Amino acid sequence: MPTLAATAVPVLVGGALALRGGHFSALSWLDILVVASLMQVATNALNEYGDFVHAVDTAPSPGIAGIIVSGEVEPREVLAVAVACYAAAFVLGVLLVLERGVLLLVLGLAAILVGVVYSEGPHPASSTPFGEVLVGVVMGPIEVVSTNLAASGSISGLAAAYSIPVALMVTSILLANNLRDVEKDKDHGRHTIAVLIGRERGTDLLLGLMVAAFAWSVPALLVYGSPSVFLIWLAVPLAYSDYTKIRKGKVWATSVALVARLHIVVGVLLALSVFLL
Repeated sequence: MPTLAATAVPVLVGGALALRGGHFSALSWLDILVVASLMQVATNALNEYGDFVHAVDTAPSPGIAGIIVSGEVEPREVLAVAVACYAAAFVLGVLLVLERGVLLLVLGLAAILVGVVYSEGPHPASSTPFGEVLVGVVMGPIEVVSTNLAASGSISGLAAAYSIPVALMVTSILLANNLRDVEKDKDHGRHTIAVLIGRERGTDLLLGLMVAAFAWSVPALLVYGSPSVFLIWLAVPLAYSDYTKIRKGKVWATSVALVARLHIVVGVLLALSVFLL
């Protein structure tokens, strides 16, 4: 699942920052990796449950909602999975809070709140132009900083800066998802950014997010003075290839997977660049 794989990127980058700082707990890092993964599974399940309840998804449909509509899984079972995963994440997160302090609790609760607001309520954020922003904030700054804190006990001065390209790329994944579903979302009265500006301009926005992620290296070089920040440019050919396929409009069914793969490659290169600063 692309979003679950994308969860590993901020945890990888945050862990690299902790390891570079010289105070790294592998057990704590694994704990927050499991916590982040459980929260992502919970959010995905809650989002699919919400889409079913609001009749956004109809069979056949990708994801969990498709098997809800087909009758393979009861809606209450999907909701139960979401609640169980959030509960397990909370328990494992408490262990980290006891070790690292209350700030980690605040960050974790903020992430859970965003997950609920994104998926549930009469006006879920996933149906608004702000869905991408919320996801970018959680799976960028919040998760990178949380991982750095959990794995090392402190927050590196690099954490905020390195969370920017992570956030831009994960925002690209959600935008690609909404561009793929633009017609369905429009028919169901959703007002995502893709619906508001259309698929063509939305595809231009997708390019802008990708370019911004790579352009991050320029100010990062001026601040940190190390050319290692340009290591992510090794992913430019892949980004060009993926975007060209998406632009031609022939790969919407796999567009999310393409951007998620790019996100992972960029994340690995970011993590490597941390050690070369």
